[in-house]
Amino acid sequence: MRSPLELNSMSLNPKTERRISQCIDEVVLEMLGKNGKQTVARHLLESVGLKMEEVPLKPESFREGLEQIFGEEGAEFLETQIVKKLQENLGLQSKSKLTLVETIQIIKKQGNSF
Repeated sequence: MRSPLELNSMSLNPKTERRISQCIDEVVLEMLGKNGKQTVARHLLESVGLKMEEVPLKPESFREGLEQIFGEEGAEFLETQIVKKLQENLGLQSKSKLTLVETIQIIKKQGNSF
């Protein structure tokens, strides 16, 4: 089994990274609408220096930015919806509730074969 440090240093292949970004974009758009998505993107860039397309590589910063906007509960709700979408689209299954960070670590561990 790989250590958490090894998992964090593993990279996503470009195709998988795009699929994750697409799921995130779809959920944010569905939940917040076009203007809400633009507002979140602007806030992430200004507050934590994160572009939306970088979220798969820096999910911790994404969560931090969401908490600044929506508080802990709101950020958790949005993150849960994103994780559900990823699980559906990538065929991931889990018996426990996962965070976005944990979900991306699972994707890395499985070798990005999506």
